[in-house]
Formats: sequence, structure tokens, C-alpha cells
Amino acid sequence: MKRFILAMGLLVFSGFIQAESVALTPVQYQELHKINEALAADSADSQKEALNLGEALFKQPNGSPEQAAFVRAFVARALVQIYQQKNQPKKALDQLNRVLKEDAEHLDLASLQAVRWITLHLLTGESQYQAALNLLKVWWQDEEQPSAEANYLRAALLAQLEKWSAAEPWLLAALKMRQPDSWLSLGVAVFQRQEKWAKAAKLQHQRLVLAPEKPQLWKQLAQLQLLAGQDKPALVTLELAQEKGYLNNKEQVQLARRLLANQQPLRAAAIIEEQLANKPDNLKLNKLAAQAWLQTSNQDSTQQALERLAKLGQSNQDWQRLGDWQFSQGNWQAAIDAWLKVTDQPEGKHKARLELLIANAYIEMQEYDLAKTLLENLLASNEADTAKQWLNYLKAL
Repeated sequence: MKRFILAMGLLVFSGFIQAESVALTPVQYQELHKINEALAADSADSQKEALNLGEALFKQPNGSPEQAAFVRAFVARALVQIYQQKNQPKKALDQLNRVLKEDAEHLDLASLQAVRWITLHLLTGESQYQAALNLLKVWWQDEEQPSAEANYLRAALLAQLEKWSAAEPWLLAALKMRQPDSWLSLGVAVFQRQEKWAKAAKLQHQRLVLAPEKPQLWKQLAQLQLLAGQDKPALVTLELAQEKGYLNNKEQVQLARRLLANQQPLRAAAIIEEQLANKPDNLKLNKLAAQAWLQTSNQDSTQQALERLAKLGQSNQDWQRLGDWQFSQGNWQAAIDAWLKVTDQPEGKHKARLELLIANAYIEMQEYDLAKTLLENLLASNEADTAKQWLNYLKAL
């Protein structure tokens, strides 16, 4: 969560030296100007010079209380970047807090607000979120029009403290003014933690519009849409991601299963067939393809899928299913051929049923003698009653 807060960052200091309400002496102005120039040079020696000048001025600013307060505030802000580079943020915080404690009553409002703003960022960087939030509230009272960044920061601090519902209005206020990805991402997190899935999905969609080239955004959006009960939009999202090549093999198979569950077998079958192009001998994929094609009206593809599965797996169940399907399509001889592939010599009720089916196919083909022989053999089985009915039918013919 800290990355959301620090996404704004701390700007490199470039301070104004003359405050509207404070007239500095020429000496004070010159001293602060030297610090500015040293910082601008951005070399090791210049940084050291700025640090020495700044620390000396901070200890003995001289002048009136207003002048001294302005000088100390200026120095404290100017030295922040040096202390950060030296990995000494606590020193920067100590100086800024001293200004807020000792000089606030003598500072012009612009300088005071600037010190508060940079201080609360440093507090955030040190994981002092509650202190940062408290200071932000103080800053807020003296700010006529808090910026989008301020609203975002307030939301981010509240989120860091896991006050999700409290963070929401400030986040929405920030997003009305600006919508960078990091802010939208925080918004998604805020709504997720409150299980407001539809709102989270809406913000995630806005993230996707900004960066459609990021595969993970598509997957996250689909997940949020599913959690929000938006099954059809989620499937559209996943299909678009699949078309763009953003889903791995496992995710594509999962998409196919979802499409099947949502009664979209043709689209599911197309995805599975793409997978089979690279893995033609994958038994699970072939089973899924057969399942999908069986739910469509495409006879040729269904037959190919069922035959492919039966030949690959050599399962009695698959040969039986192929035979049953061929029978349902009126392909009598093809049905018989498939049923005869059942090689485990089924016994009892299952064997009798299979022979009864074959007899029916012979009848449809007008191969009455072959049918009669099978039916007579079934008179001693549990399919005897049905066999008698068919024998009577043959006699009537």
C-alpha cells in the first residue's frame, strides 16, 4: 500500500526566497541564494557546501522572529533531499518538526503549508501513517482548495490504516480531477476490501482503457466481474484477452470450461481446438472438445471429435458414446461399428443393452435376419421383454 502513497513522490526542492509577508535582509537573502545555487549544482562538493551552510543557518538564523522562522523553514525544506540521499530521513524530520513546533506562529501561511506538506510525506516514508494523516488534516484546514494529490494522499493514508470506507470519498474526489493508473489501482483495492465488486470492476476497466497492452489487467478485470456477478461481461473480457494472446494454456482451458457452463459450446470448442493443434494427443483436451461439440449442431465436427477421442483413449465408454451418437444421427452401420469396438466383453445388463441397440440398428437397415438372431439370444437376458416386442414387430412385418 505504501507504493500508492509514495507514487506522487517528493519534488526536488526549488524554494522561493522572498515571502510576501517577510522582508529578508540582504545578508539573509544572499545566504539562502547560496544554498539554492549549491543544490542546483548537484555535485558532491556542492551538496556538502549546501549542507554546511544550511545547518549553520538553521542553528543561528538571526533577524526578527518572522525572518528567523522563514529562514529555518526554507533551510529545513532545502536540506530534505540531501538527508534523503544520505539515508538520514530522521534528521530531515527533526528539522521540519522543530520548525512546526517552534516557528509556526511566526511563519507566513505559504511557507507553513509547504513545511507541513513535505513533512507529512516524510512521515509516510517512515511508515508513520497516523501522524502523517493527523498533519494532513491540519494542513487541510488552512488550504482553500485542496488539490487532487491531497485528496489522493488522504485516501491512501486511510487505506494504509485499513479504514477502507473512510478512504472511499477522498479517493473518488481525487479521481474526479485526475485518473492516473496508480490512483485507479488504489481505488480498486479500496473497493475490493469492502467487497464492492462492481465498483472495483468499473475502476479496473478504466485502468484497462489506459493500458490495454497489460495482460494482467484483463485477467484482474474478469475476476472482479465474476465476483460482481457479471458473468457475461467477464467472458467477453477473457475472450478479448484470449484473442490478444494474453492467456496462457491453462487460462484458455478455464475460459473454455466457463463458456461451456454458460451454454456457449461453439465458442468453447473453437478455443479447445486451438489448444489441440499443439497437443493433439492430450486426452483431457479431447474429452473437453467432444463435450463441447456434442452441445452444438455441427455434425461433422462432433463426429470428428468423438472418433478422435475414441481412437485415442480406446475406452469402451467413448466407443459406446460414439455409437450412441451415430445411432441418433441415423448412421446405423457406423453405430454398429463403434459398438463392436467395445472390447471388454460386457456381461449382464450392459451386454444385453448393447446387443439390443445393435439389433435395433439392423432393423433400421432392414437386416431383419441379423436382428432376429440377436433378439432371440436376448430372450434369456434381462432385456427379454423388449426383445419379445421387437420379435413380434418383425413377425408383423
